[in-house]
Amino acid sequence: MGVSWTTEQQQVIDLRNRNILVSAAAGSGKTAVLVERIVKIITDKNHPVDIDHLLIVTFTNAAAAEMRERIGNAIEKALDEQPGDEHLLRQLTLIHNAQITTIDSFCLYVVRNHFHEIDLEPNFRIGDEGELKLLREDVLGKVLEQNYEEPSEAFSDFVEGYASGRTDAALNEMILQLYEFSRSYPWPEKWLDSFVGAYRIETREELDRAEWLAPLTENIRFVLKDCEQLLKQALAVTQQDDGPDMYEKAVRSDLEKYEGLSKLTSFCELSGALSDIKYDRLASSRGFEGDPDKLELVKSLREQAKDVVKKLCKQYFFCSPEMMIEQLERTEPMLEEVVRLTKQFADEFAAAKRRKNLVDFHDVEHFALQILVDEETEKAKKTAEEFRDTFEEIMIDEYQDSNEVQETLLRSISREERGENNIFMVGDVKQSIYRFRLARPELFMKKYDSYSLEESTTQRIDLHKNFRSREEVLTCTNDIFYKIMARSLGNVEYDAEAALYPGASYPAMPVQENPAGEKAAEDEKVSGKQINGFTPEILLADSNDELLEDTDFSDKKTLEAKMVAEKIRHLMKTQPVTDKATGELRMARYSDIVILLRSLSGWADSLVEVLNGNGIPAHTVSSTGYFSTVEVQTVLSMLRLLDNPRQDIPMAAVLRSPMAGLTDEELAVLRLEDGSVPFHEAVLELAEGLYEEDGQKEISNPEADQKQGKNADEKPENHIESTAHRKLLKFYKKYRQLRQLVPDTPIHELIEIILCETGYGHYVAAMPAGNRRTANLNMLLEKAAAYEKTSYKGLFHFVRYIDELQKYDVDFGEADMVGENEDVVRIMSIHKSKGLEFPIVIVSGMGKNFNKQDTRSKMVLHPELGIGLDYMDGKKRIKSPTIAKKAIAKQIDLENLGEELRVLYVALTRAKEKLILIGTLKDAPEKLEFFRQQAALYAHSSDTTAIPYLTRESAAGYLDWILPAVLSYGDKYPVRIVEAAELVLDEVENQLEQNENLTERIVEIEAADTQLVGQLKQRFSQRYPYQTDILRKNKYSVSELKHRAMREKFEAEQEETVPAFLEEPVTPTIPLFIQRQGIVEQEAQNKAQDAGQEAESKAEQKIESNTANRGALRGTAVHRVMECYDFTSEKSVQEQMDAMEKEEKITADMRTLVKERIVADFVSSETGKRMALAQRMGALYREKPFVMGFTEEELENYGFGADSNTDSCENIYEKTDSDQEKEEQKRIRHEEDLTLIQGIIDVFWIEKDGIVLLDYKTDRVQQAKELIDRYETQLKLYADVLERVFGARKLKVKEILIYSFSLEKLITL
Repeated sequence: MGVSWTTEQQQVIDLRNRNILVSAAAGSGKTAVLVERIVKIITDKNHPVDIDHLLIVTFTNAAAAEMRERIGNAIEKALDEQPGDEHLLRQLTLIHNAQITTIDSFCLYVVRNHFHEIDLEPNFRIGDEGELKLLREDVLGKVLEQNYEEPSEAFSDFVEGYASGRTDAALNEMILQLYEFSRSYPWPEKWLDSFVGAYRIETREELDRAEWLAPLTENIRFVLKDCEQLLKQALAVTQQDDGPDMYEKAVRSDLEKYEGLSKLTSFCELSGALSDIKYDRLASSRGFEGDPDKLELVKSLREQAKDVVKKLCKQYFFCSPEMMIEQLERTEPMLEEVVRLTKQFADEFAAAKRRKNLVDFHDVEHFALQILVDEETEKAKKTAEEFRDTFEEIMIDEYQDSNEVQETLLRSISREERGENNIFMVGDVKQSIYRFRLARPELFMKKYDSYSLEESTTQRIDLHKNFRSREEVLTCTNDIFYKIMARSLGNVEYDAEAALYPGASYPAMPVQENPAGEKAAEDEKVSGKQINGFTPEILLADSNDELLEDTDFSDKKTLEAKMVAEKIRHLMKTQPVTDKATGELRMARYSDIVILLRSLSGWADSLVEVLNGNGIPAHTVSSTGYFSTVEVQTVLSMLRLLDNPRQDIPMAAVLRSPMAGLTDEELAVLRLEDGSVPFHEAVLELAEGLYEEDGQKEISNPEADQKQGKNADEKPENHIESTAHRKLLKFYKKYRQLRQLVPDTPIHELIEIILCETGYGHYVAAMPAGNRRTANLNMLLEKAAAYEKTSYKGLFHFVRYIDELQKYDVDFGEADMVGENEDVVRIMSIHKSKGLEFPIVIVSGMGKNFNKQDTRSKMVLHPELGIGLDYMDGKKRIKSPTIAKKAIAKQIDLENLGEELRVLYVALTRAKEKLILIGTLKDAPEKLEFFRQQAALYAHSSDTTAIPYLTRESAAGYLDWILPAVLSYGDKYPVRIVEAAELVLDEVENQLEQNENLTERIVEIEAADTQLVGQLKQRFSQRYPYQTDILRKNKYSVSELKHRAMREKFEAEQEETVPAFLEEPVTPTIPLFIQRQGIVEQEAQNKAQDAGQEAESKAEQKIESNTANRGALRGTAVHRVMECYDFTSEKSVQEQMDAMEKEEKITADMRTLVKERIVADFVSSETGKRMALAQRMGALYREKPFVMGFTEEELENYGFGADSNTDSCENIYEKTDSDQEKEEQKRIRHEEDLTLIQGIIDVFWIEKDGIVLLDYKTDRVQQAKELIDRYETQLKLYADVLERVFGARKLKVKEILIYSFSLEKLITL
């Protein structure tokens, strides 16, 4: 049976050869219609189009993948009906390469294929977000430093005025904010320049004509018009029979003044009139016998109007127009300076990214724009013409979220300039909620207003029907938005054309006795009126209720969470929903419910805690909060300490953590050791002293001494001190050894070693929510591995990398451990829910105030109105907001309110069957009564007429819109205040119920069949016999083996100590992972000494930040030079290295790291001459990779033991496996399994009597023995590989050589 399309949907599918804007309401099936249109286009009998000749742009990668899958399924379905159709078969092949993509991916496609047109290197890469933040910070620092060195007068004044205290962080924020904002426009530099001179105003007339002032003037006139209506209502009340007629004269006088104000059209006229306004005094009400409520109402309405005018005067008419003009004139140089600095930063940042061959997503868009459009003429280039020829139609999904750059890009490859309209746009401006990403819904509205609903080359089609929600949900949504969304606020007129109409069919609510009893029945009644089970509800709580004091519900978030919990418990007993599979009603499950929040921060955790505490499984995936988790913070503190121990907070954090295990009292003891120096200094000095004493005398163990009867008379404070010293010494030993690994260990490996050697990884796994905490640490390992691929290296830069991510709020959500099909209540942000649907939606946090921080900074930005700055006089320390800033900030505030309206619309339209709005209010009964009175004033208006502009414009939160809107419909929608006593009583009942359930479970457990319990234990204790092979790696690089060997040496040096968090006064249990013994202490000390010397050497060298890991880079550079060096050439070393750099075989940085003399000495040596002879004979081989299989036994012979993963797995099951079983498994692995080893041999050559193997080393060492100890095993493995490779020729390795460039010496093994 085919799909039945509505008339409007059929139009969307069928119409061709025109620009089409589809205004698709929530749940209107726009994706299905879009897919059907695409299928119809590619299967058109008369004019078939290949799928790769369509450009289909979606908002997210997930949407693009879903679209591709849907189209593929539709093509396959068409093939079932027309098997063998060649055109359809071709489409099935072409769909994999079709341009069904995001705008970012399409831009990247353009740049990858046309990089040469803008002189871009083809091997560019998209920079990591944290890497780009670091680079941005570095470049901005250099830009400001350049200006500080040679400051202009304007720069000095700018710094003096806008820098805060002793830091210029505020300047950084202003420049970066302006830079980021400008990047959302096609030509950022032109956009910036267009606002220079905006403050050059000399007269009142010029001030009135200023573009940035017009919206403010219009807003003031709207507000005054509403004040006029308030006074008209007051006048009408005074004229009623029982009204206060003695007030009529004063009210009429006020009304005449306001009518005169509303006729003024210029800002300066309004300034003079409002400044001079005077009010008549109300006549005495003594002896009034009419309605006292009406008396108070007239006074209240008059006071409201007067308060509004007073507020307007304070905000916008704070000084004369002449003084405003003077402030603007003095601020103009500051505006020019911030624009100049932003442009300078943009140029320097672009150059820095070019040097590193990095791009960000803004760059990709602008590079694509440069390729397609000429900046001077803004006409399409030849490349754009090629795309025009390729794409028959351009389809843009979620068009309401486009910005100016994307609009310019897509129009450049359309055929509009040729007179052919081929752009298809679909979206819903009411769901444009990405203004914070600089989306411009105004682009949608411009076409919405200009496109015709009739047959036209630019046609608009509205899809009104909603196929998602029940009629009750849609009616409530419509009723609310009729009242609060209009052109004056929200830029959308919510009328019959914009409203939602039901298109889905749902089973009716059965008429039956409520099974939950009287309480549930009472909940179904509001104001004595029985309500439908699917009628939307509004629940409020009074956060100021006296009963809540000194209870867990005194916090608003906890109070609201408790309301949500009680509502969910009620829903689980009474609320039916429609089963998706059967189409019939069933009782609600937890997975049917979603809780939506405007922002998860601070609210989601409270909800999860309270819901879980009430026996309701709840889950949230936060997009923030990752860096604030205790496990991540602890590891980061340890990394900071390893990078630089002279930091108080990281030092205290690590010592207090399970890594060191000191208590608060013990930390206090350490602090008191020397109060005259910083904490870190006192701790380091004490630790070093204890370390030196450790070799001379034993630090006492209080527990052991106590067992032996020692220290019986020791004072408690001495006991605490000795314990603190012992723990500190133990940690300090471990810390010193870890710090030795820092210079040569990749960050992710270093973190793994920290987790293993301190036991912190196991501790975290044993904590509550251990799986998630472990996943968080694994995420940190992934971030560290990703960091290693950036242009920054070393621990110092990694710590800085993380700090920058935190500084700029680049956070990550905690690891998600819950699957899609689990029966839990989900908590998510409204933004996250966009595009999704749920049977039951609870929108919480409705009483929370809107965030208006972006209009309170020193600089505000608007795409059309420009840049608003405070007037700052740094010398006189005077600060005052300019009228330009006030006007721009007000427009931003209004647009933000419009965004909040659209966010609310998205939240309400997620519900399929039941919608519940929950919020807290201070003094809720009084506020609710006030809103009822307000609603009564405009009760005479129609159901689709918006409430007054003043009410909508002054809203501080969602309830300020929702309550006046729903109350204007009388008792149509239930609004209930949940009493505090009810919540407290419910809490007691829930606790009793849980105790009863627990008792029942215990009885059931005790009565269980013992035989059955035994069988279950046996089944659950069974273990997969080859578990070790699951964790076993099958491929290693030689470097990995080398690092593993280093770790094993490190472990071998450890004392048999217990992690601090496991220390108890009883016999300690030593963790298995530190039980290994070793006898290579001298080698480790030598290695530590080398690492320390190398670190000191690096610290002494003044090098750029991108060459921090100089030792590794020097090694790479030497190997590359020796690989490219021609031993047979007559050219000098200098000439050959010059040629390498010119031919880009080596970089300039590599060239500076390699000394020509040491290369020349090697080339002229006897070994160099042997290599030259071998090269002439064609027998010299350099940088040769290999992959070779080895048995585990062979690897153990080379000193590389079994995989540590395997070891740990064997240890886990040590108690359950017999020694015979383990030996059998090990034998099977040795005989059957090969581990692949990959590596690269530096150089070898073949002489008559065998192979000579040589390895270059740049390690800074004192003696040749150190290199032999480090690399003998590795080189013997290389020799084994070569003998296997050349086994057919019966060649053996006759010499194994190391050449140390540090010692300038050849070493023979």
